[in-house]
Amino acid sequence: VTDISDQERLQIVASRWNAAFPPPEENEKEKPQIVEIKSAELKQAAKLRRFTMFTSEATALEFANERRSRRLGIRTSMDFSGMLIEAYRDSDQLQQHAVLETMMNVADVAHTMQSFSVFVKWNRRLFKEFYVARSSGRLSFDPSENWYENQIGFFSHYIIPLSQKMSKCGVFGPAGTVFEYFANENRKRWTEEGEEISEQIIREVTEEVENEES
Repeated sequence: VTDISDQERLQIVASRWNAAFPPPEENEKEKPQIVEIKSAELKQAAKLRRFTMFTSEATALEFANERRSRRLGIRTSMDFSGMLIEAYRDSDQLQQHAVLETMMNVADVAHTMQSFSVFVKWNRRLFKEFYVARSSGRLSFDPSENWYENQIGFFSHYIIPLSQKMSKCGVFGPAGTVFEYFANENRKRWTEEGEEISEQIIREVTEEVENEES
């Protein structure tokens, strides 16, 4: 859940959130009309979970129309037999899953939504972790390149949208806005002070690692 380098996982998490808390324009869209199964043969096939053969073209057409009327995705999937699988019993369960997933993602980067001193402290430790990995050949890129700019991009494209979810879900009530407040404040201060802080972090960590290795 917290592996933000996995783009496929990030997309799944985003899709689950959008399904649980759809944008206003999505709510206004007309929902597709679900075609109900009427024929006895198709009802029996559904009961037995077997959709491989039908005795009439009409039954096969009914099956195709019924499946076409349902949108597959986060809520609904289909097994190899053609049987639809509902992942959640209701919208509440879907929202619970999405909120817990979001809280885990927030916990993973919690330093970005606390005081600026806490953010800088853990930002330095993160840089050192990357720098040591680079020195030992376990990291393909040099973290010292564009460290200052990369933190701003990280705030803008991941941290701020993530913090906004904590307010939108309503779980924390009025306190839910605190996450976004600190995230915005930290981005603002890093934009103003981060270049100098980055240079200091890079210089100090480089010296530390060299001393530890010697």
